[in-house]
Amino acid sequence: MNSDDAVNILAIETSMGRTSIAIARPGEPVLAKRIESGRDQAEQLIPLIGALMAEANLPFAALNRVAVCIGPGGFSGIRTGVAAGRGIGLAARIPVVGATSFRIMAAAFEKAREAPKPYGLAAPAGMNAVYCQIVAPGERPLTDIVALPKGDCAAFFQEKKAKVLAGPAAAALGSEGFVSLPVAAQGLCPDAVILAEIATSLDPVRDAPSPYYVRDADARPETSHVIALECD
Repeated sequence: MNSDDAVNILAIETSMGRTSIAIARPGEPVLAKRIESGRDQAEQLIPLIGALMAEANLPFAALNRVAVCIGPGGFSGIRTGVAAGRGIGLAARIPVVGATSFRIMAAAFEKAREAPKPYGLAAPAGMNAVYCQIVAPGERPLTDIVALPKGDCAAFFQEKKAKVLAGPAAAALGSEGFVSLPVAAQGLCPDAVILAEIATSLDPVRDAPSPYYVRDADARPETSHVIALECD
């Protein structure tokens, strides 16, 4: 599917504590709804989607594509969004595509400003770590998305000569003295509106709706004080 195809798109973004959904339709303004961070994301997502579909007067059968953010970000949020997108796609028998949170942020950053030189994107990764990537103009990744200790971020961004830093962890990295790059677009976060706008450029095979975690979960299964089960 090319970017000129006229389709009805449902976009779901749940990767970084924020929840947003959007519907894009040919010749109509994009509709969106959002939930405040930390407010029962898993419980509220499906009712929120239903409310937005009703507001758009769009039956699920009229959708042509679902786009979901696949991470990196919060593990629970990613699983919630991907599961919802896959379920809707399966029920409606339509393609489901995925985009990383960093691809969405890059598209938003370049939509809002000219990006003549490489720029860095940074997002919280928990445990005193940060997800990082360097991107060239045209949303062209110069590095993979990596999870780094905050103390390693300066060297990472200097390696590919990033000229500016953006993303939800950018301001904190600067204020805490971990990087010296100028910070731009301090409110930049992945959002479903941007995901809806880039959805037709995503390929269902290449851009599969599979969680993109970068690193293992912080939580570990309990291995001590385990009571063995006896089976007859």
